[in-house]
Amino acid sequence: MARMKNLTKFERAVRLFLAVLAFFAVAVLLHHPVAKVIFSAFGILAVFELLSGKCWAYAKLGSEKLSLEKLYLMGLALIQGVMAYEWWSAGWEKISTPDFVNGINKTLGFFASQNPFPWYKNFLNDFALPNATRFAYTVEWSQIAIAIVLLVTAVLVLYTRGSLNKLVLLVAAVALIGGMLMNTNFYLAAGWTGPGTKGSNVVMFWTQAMLLYVWLSRLLNPRN
Repeated sequence: MARMKNLTKFERAVRLFLAVLAFFAVAVLLHHPVAKVIFSAFGILAVFELLSGKCWAYAKLGSEKLSLEKLYLMGLALIQGVMAYEWWSAGWEKISTPDFVNGINKTLGFFASQNPFPWYKNFLNDFALPNATRFAYTVEWSQIAIAIVLLVTAVLVLYTRGSLNKLVLLVAAVALIGGMLMNTNFYLAAGWTGPGTKGSNVVMFWTQAMLLYVWLSRLLNPRN
C-alpha cells in the first residue's frame, strides 16, 4: 500500500494549501452554483490526495515520479484551466441575466463616446451599434464556447497521444486565438475606461499568447 504513494511531503503540503484555498473560495468568494460545485470537488480531491499520498493524475501520466516535461505540461494545462474559468465567469455573468443584451446599445455608445482609437470608434458606431443585439449574443456565447473548449483541451492534452493529441492541440490553439481576439476587442473598446479593464485584458492576452506558442510548438514538432 505504501509503495503506491507517489506524492512527496512538499506535494502533500501543496494539496493542503489547495484544499484550504478551494474551500475558502466556496465559502467566501464564489456565488455561481456551478463554480461552487467545481471548487468543492477540487477541494475534496485535494484532501483525498493529501491523506492518501497518491495522485491519480500522476499515475495516469506515466510513472511514480513525474518527469520535468510532464510537470511543466501539467502546469500549462492548469494555467489554461484558469483562462477557461475567466471566460466562463465572464460569459455566464452575461447570459444569466438579460441586462447585458438589453443594455448593449448604451454600453457600446459609452465605449464609443471617448474612445481614443478613431478607427475603432468608427467600427463601434458603424457596425457594432447597428447590429447591437446580434453583437451581444455573439460576445456572450463566444465566451462560453471558448471556456468550454479551453477546459476540455486542457484535460485532454495531458492524456492523449499521437494524432489525437495533435488534434487536441489544434483545437486548443483555435480557442486561444479566439480568446486573444476577444481580449483585443475588449481592450480597444473599453481599455480607456480604467486601468483594471485595460490590465486584465493585457494579462489574459499575453497568457493565452504564451500558451498558444507552446501548443503550436508541440503541434509542429515532428518528434511528437
